[in-house]
Amino acid sequence: MKKGIALSLILLLTMGLLSACTTESSTDSSADSSNAATDNISFTATIDEVSDTELLVTVLDNANFDQARVNLDGFDGLDFQPEVGQTIAVTITSQVGMSMPPFVNPVSIQLEK
Repeated sequence: MKKGIALSLILLLTMGLLSACTTESSTDSSADSSNAATDNISFTATIDEVSDTELLVTVLDNANFDQARVNLDGFDGLDFQPEVGQTIAVTITSQVGMSMPPFVNPVSIQLEK
């Protein structure tokens, strides 16, 4: 009988600890995703080169870099055909590739009118 009570207590404690870990983890995930949205970087740029997988752009209004390679691989948010000379508004994730020019992943790309 004592073994049964001890086993039940251990089981209850273990379940309580596991549920606390799961709750904390999901709270952290939502905080990370809300921070990710505010960490995006936006700039205006002119397209210098167009390929199937990226755009080489000259950045017009960001002091951190003059040019960028915008990754188009897997990005399906374009609602225009990119061409050399177009001016675009770009929002990227805050993760910038360590290359020259930096390689960036877009959140949105809009043609400026």
